[in-house]
Amino acid sequence: MRNLSIFLGFLLGALVLTYPLVRHPLSHIPLGAEPAGTVPLFNLWTLQWNIDQLRQGYPHYWDAPIFAPNTGTFAFSEIQPVTALLAAPLWLVAQAPALGYNAVVILFLTLNGWFSYALLRGWGASHLVAFWTGLLMQALPGVAQEMGVLQLLTLFGFLWTLFFLDRWLRRPTWSNVVALAVGPPVTFLTCGYYGLLSLIFLPLALPFLLLNHSAPRTENDRPRRWLGLLAAVGLAAGLTGPLVVAQQQQLDRYGFSRSDRTIENNSARLVDYAKPLDYNLFYGHLLGLTSEPGQRLFPGLVLISLGLTGLGGKPRRAIKVYLLVAIIVAFFLSLGLRLEVGAFQPYAWLRAVLPGFEQLRSPFRFAYFAQLHLALLAGFGLMNLEAWLNRSSRFSARALAGKLLPAGVALLAVSEALALPLPLLPLPDLETGAAWQAWINRQPGTPTLVMLPFAASPRAADFEQTVIWMLVNRDLDARMVNGYSGFFPREHARLREAMTRFPSEEGLNLLRQSGVDLVIIYHSLSNIPATGPDRLVPVYADPRQNVSIYRLQ
Repeated sequence: MRNLSIFLGFLLGALVLTYPLVRHPLSHIPLGAEPAGTVPLFNLWTLQWNIDQLRQGYPHYWDAPIFAPNTGTFAFSEIQPVTALLAAPLWLVAQAPALGYNAVVILFLTLNGWFSYALLRGWGASHLVAFWTGLLMQALPGVAQEMGVLQLLTLFGFLWTLFFLDRWLRRPTWSNVVALAVGPPVTFLTCGYYGLLSLIFLPLALPFLLLNHSAPRTENDRPRRWLGLLAAVGLAAGLTGPLVVAQQQQLDRYGFSRSDRTIENNSARLVDYAKPLDYNLFYGHLLGLTSEPGQRLFPGLVLISLGLTGLGGKPRRAIKVYLLVAIIVAFFLSLGLRLEVGAFQPYAWLRAVLPGFEQLRSPFRFAYFAQLHLALLAGFGLMNLEAWLNRSSRFSARALAGKLLPAGVALLAVSEALALPLPLLPLPDLETGAAWQAWINRQPGTPTLVMLPFAASPRAADFEQTVIWMLVNRDLDARMVNGYSGFFPREHARLREAMTRFPSEEGLNLLRQSGVDLVIIYHSLSNIPATGPDRLVPVYADPRQNVSIYRLQ
C-alpha cells in the first residue's frame, strides 16, 4: 500500500509539472522551450511510424517514406521503439495519438521520481526523504526545458540501471541480474542519447558502488558477483544490440557525422549555467527575468545548497564521492569543444574513442546528467538535515522539525524549479483521406512526390509543415523527397535551396534526379503559381484542400 501511495504521489507530481496538459489530453502535446512545433510533432510521427509498423509486423521498419529516393531513413533520428510500445495501448484503443503521447510523458516523469526514490531507499534514506528526492528529480530544470523533446524526459532508464546495479551488488540474485540487464535496452530504446551517456557514467559508478558494499561473505560469492555482472552485460547487449547495430549500419551507409562547428555551437557556455527558463514560475513570471538565446542550465540555488549539504556526514561516503565526480565530469563534458586544456580537448578525445559520440550534436545535454546526480546528492543533503535534527532532538518539537524541515527545504527546491504553465502545442488538423490522397492511392505503383512549399531554410521551425505532411500522409501509397530528422541526406540542402526558386529549371532537374513523379502544391500555403512550365503537366485538382497535382515530365 505504501509503494502504491508513493507511486501515486509521483503521478500527481507529474500532472502538476505538466499543467495545464491534464486539461487538454486529447488536443495538445507539450511544447516546452521549443520555438516551434517541429520537434514535438516529429516525435509524434516517430511513435506513429513505430505503431503502424508494429500493427503490420514491421515489414519495412527502416524505410520510412521520406527523403526519397534514399532508404533506411527512419534510422536518421531517435527511433524510440520502447516508447511507442508504451504509448500503443491508449493510442490504438482510444484512436487518440495525443492521448497516447501524453500518457508516456506523464509515465516518464512518474518513473523519474520512482527510481530516484528507490535509489535513495537503497542508500539508507527514509521513505519521506526518498520521496522528496524523487520530486526533485521530476522537477529538474533540464527536464522542464526539454518537455517538447520526448526522448529527453527519460532519465528513469539510467536511474533504473544504476538502481539494479547497486541492488545486485547488495543482493546477488538472478532476478536482479535480469532486472539489471533490462535497464540498458530501456535506456537506449527510449533515448539513444542517454544510452550513450550512460556508457560513461555506469562504469564510473561501479567502483564506488563496490566500495560502498561489504566484501563478499565467502570466496565463492566473489566469482558469483562478477559472473552475474557479466551475464547482465551480455543479456543487455543481446537485447539492445540488434536494433542499435542495425541503426548504426544504416547511418554508416551515409557517413553521417557532426562538424566541429556544429558541436561547438551546441556546447554549453559557462553563462548558460546561470540562466533559468523564461517561463520559470519564480525567476520568469514573478521576478520577470529573461535569458539571452542559448541553453538554460541553471539548476537552482536551493538544489545546489542541498547538494553541498549532502557531502557532509560519513555514511555512504563512496556514493557521495561518485555523485560529486559524476557532476564534475558531466559539467566539463557539457562544455564540449569550448573546453581546452592546453592543446587537449576532452570532448574531441571522447568523440574519437567511443563509438556513437561522433554523431551526437549537443554536448550541452551532459548538463542534464549533472543535474540528475546533483538531485541524488541533494537527497543526501535531506538525509543529513533529518539526521542532524533527530540527533539533537530531546523534545517532541525538535523531533517534529526533523521531519518537517527536510520536507520544507525540498518543497522550496521544487518551487524554485517550477516552470508553469507548461507551454503546449495544439495539434493541427491531422485528417487523412483527402481527395487528392485518394487519387494518388489509385495510381499504379508507388509514385515519388514532392510537397510544396518546401522548407524555406534549415531552421527547425521551417520544417513544421513538413512534419505535418509526414503525419497526414502516413496512409499514402507514395514516398516524399521532403522530410525531417536528426540527419539530412547530403543532397537535401541543395534541393531545398532550389525549391525556394520553384519552378526553376535547376529545381525541376533536381526533382527528376530524385525520381519525382508528382508535384503536390498547397496553394493556400504559398504563392507558387497555379500553372507551371511545360515540364509540369496538371493531372488533378482538389478544390477543398486547394491542392494541385502535376506530373513531372
